[in-house]
Amino acid sequence: MSIFVNRVLNMKHIKVIGFDMDHTLVEYHTEQFEELTFHTSVKKLIEDKEYPNEIKKFNFDFNRAIRGLIVDKVNGNILKVSLYNKIKHTYHGTKELNHKQQLRIYKGSTVDLSDPQYTSIDTAFSIAHTILFAQLVDLKDKRPDLELPEYATLADDVTYAVDIAHRDGSLKSAVAEDLERFVIKSSKTVEVLERFKKYEKRLWIITNSDYKYTKLLLDYTINPYLKEHKRWEDLFELTITLSAKPRFFTDKMPYLRVDPNTAMMENFDAKVEGGIFQGGYATKLQTDYNLNGDEILYLGDHIYGDIVKLKKSCGWRTALIIEELNTEVLAYKGTKDISVEIDTLMEQKLTIEKQIDHLYAKEHEFGEDVNKKEVFAKFDEVEVIDKKIAKLIKSYESNFNPYWGEVMRAGVEPSVYASQIERYACIYMSKISDFEDYSPRTYYRPNRRKIAHEH
Repeated sequence: MSIFVNRVLNMKHIKVIGFDMDHTLVEYHTEQFEELTFHTSVKKLIEDKEYPNEIKKFNFDFNRAIRGLIVDKVNGNILKVSLYNKIKHTYHGTKELNHKQQLRIYKGSTVDLSDPQYTSIDTAFSIAHTILFAQLVDLKDKRPDLELPEYATLADDVTYAVDIAHRDGSLKSAVAEDLERFVIKSSKTVEVLERFKKYEKRLWIITNSDYKYTKLLLDYTINPYLKEHKRWEDLFELTITLSAKPRFFTDKMPYLRVDPNTAMMENFDAKVEGGIFQGGYATKLQTDYNLNGDEILYLGDHIYGDIVKLKKSCGWRTALIIEELNTEVLAYKGTKDISVEIDTLMEQKLTIEKQIDHLYAKEHEFGEDVNKKEVFAKFDEVEVIDKKIAKLIKSYESNFNPYWGEVMRAGVEPSVYASQIERYACIYMSKISDFEDYSPRTYYRPNRRKIAHEH
């Protein structure tokens, strides 16, 4: 799989490569993990928020959501939005809204994403969160006798349930009991890491997971494949656990040193020169290691917590891991012929529309008589082409998510999620092992992007 480049990145200038752990350094079987998150969150809503037992009947359908959607907390809607904040696709709960219904609610079909009415769902648990919220909306609409709270409260309660399931160890304990079911082992990832070390790259881990869970997963995924190191602790010069990202990049929190043998912690105020820690903050690492921000490359899977805040606050170079990317790229390749056919039909449509404009110009600008039958015939031609295009678009979209289509596009425009990737991620890829086809000295250069007038 390729590495995709948004801005120039010369790896010869990178001295440190840092990694998030969950969904980055350690890959998960995402569908199984999201299903676990879904059912665990249902349980939290019943136990902590006194939701009715009816929600135990909810079904998990992995395809019902994609990363980067927007929740409208007030109206109980889920939106797919373009980089211009234009709404392209809307569901009320699990029920799709047509264009007229969408316009009635949103008028010009644009939204202000800074408004607290809207919440971006782009975390590692985005699928479970969105599916659970959608089914709660359906239940509220169908069963008023249950007296479920307003849509906005439903959304906040789902956020609470998903967050607490993550923070109280419910999810991690389940993963720990069945690592094979939830966690993917990758010898290629370890080969890439050891290759980086050969090129004198210093490797860091900065994760929000606690030390016990971090050690468990890295013992399981890294140690079995090491050839030049005995343990993952020898491979990574520095490990930061419970880092509280994105606050790690913005705030100044105390460092605690972790004893790897006992997991006991003690306050640490000295210069950081390697080891295992809890907490801390990014700028101290730069100072203690005498590094500029552009000498550090950090890889993570969360566009906001790992990439946007880091880029804005510290100026580190960034790489985003997008698990869905491989599926999307294969779908693009498989729909190439359909795309060409759509483009051909669009050219034909544009030609006919120009002919219609010319006929109208003859009548309105030059006062000439125009054969109305000729005009209507042209409109009939356009209608025939539109039907062909609509059929082809359905065929095209069937290769992607059956409900939402492409992750990276909203209609013909990039999705708001894709626009964030383009703006804040220097490079992006589907997994760390994608580095195997590139030298650790690679000079990554983006392709020249055409501006509209250059096409």
